[in-house]
Amino acid sequence: MAFIQSFKAAFQCIFKYKGLLIILFIGPIFLTLLFGGVYSNDYVNDMPIAILDEDASNLSQYVANTFSVSDRFEIAYYPNSRAEMQKLMDDGTIAMGIWIPKDFERSVTAFQSAEIIAIIDGSNNVVAGNAYAQATAIIQTISAGVEMKLIAAKGMSNAMAKNTALVYNVSERILFDPKMTYMNYLMICFFAVFIQQLMMSAMGGIFNRERETLLKGNVLINLIATTSACIVGMTPALIISMVLLKNLFHIPIIGNLWTASLMTLIFMFSLTGPASVLSGLTRDRVKFAQISFMLSVPTLVTSGCVWPLEEMPNMLKIVVQLFWPLIQFAKPLQEVLIKGRAFETVRPQVLSLVVFTIVWTLIGWQVYKRDTISPQNNI
Repeated sequence: MAFIQSFKAAFQCIFKYKGLLIILFIGPIFLTLLFGGVYSNDYVNDMPIAILDEDASNLSQYVANTFSVSDRFEIAYYPNSRAEMQKLMDDGTIAMGIWIPKDFERSVTAFQSAEIIAIIDGSNNVVAGNAYAQATAIIQTISAGVEMKLIAAKGMSNAMAKNTALVYNVSERILFDPKMTYMNYLMICFFAVFIQQLMMSAMGGIFNRERETLLKGNVLINLIATTSACIVGMTPALIISMVLLKNLFHIPIIGNLWTASLMTLIFMFSLTGPASVLSGLTRDRVKFAQISFMLSVPTLVTSGCVWPLEEMPNMLKIVVQLFWPLIQFAKPLQEVLIKGRAFETVRPQVLSLVVFTIVWTLIGWQVYKRDTISPQNNI
């Protein structure tokens, strides 16, 4: 009965404060549309490049034409010298420069070593990686085609020339996300962070604004009821956001939604402890918000989404697992939804979230109620 009364009071607070309405009902949808819009293009296209053709041969022109028809590149400049191309690179005008040296065609037709030099601006890893991968694919395709023509010109059949030039091929089969897009890789992790930050903001707002009320009666029940009210308030927006991810942004969600929902529910409850600890220590919703938002980037970086957990120092992983739950949620949620992993494979992370929830909720309960009410509560 006490839980129901506390739940009703907390749910009424959502409608009492306009900020909480925006956070819970609009926040998830807005952030999904915003971040989804950023990654709406599957690939980095139309990267500006320059081609320095010192050979001026039919083959070098063929190379330039091949780059010009690629969707990934836009030939913006044809510099007359290496110094001019370097200046374009230094000024940030181009992402890559292609340098075809003198006597390139003659070396190729004489079966001598020849090279095309790709100069890439590595200051932007995303653009540089895409430019390098696509340029390598184009140049290797040209190289294989030219080699087959040269071999066939010596009287060998086209089939034999192809087998001679291509001694072996690499066949690939990319599972789960064949297009290997940033959208499909990052959006589920971002979605997890949206939940974290919006739940922290909502709970922090109520924990600080309604401290006097929450400190009456059973404080632990009041904290859990407040979290439950925030979860109920946010659920419709989360459902709409998931529909947008699948149908508007075409993220290939194939996993069990019940497993994902259970993980999300436990994760949302796991934030009760950190939110009540932070509220109990700051006793001010502005300071709470500042620290909470400051934690968004570190928790994302250490969640396994930006960098593999296997490559992180073990001590750092242990510390993060002890103090923050996102590491047990974001990447497993992504793999459940995108890879279709069964519940059994994420059971260790789910159990870790349950333990984290129990331990930190008890800690937060003690921290939240430890002092008398501060005059700052009315801020």
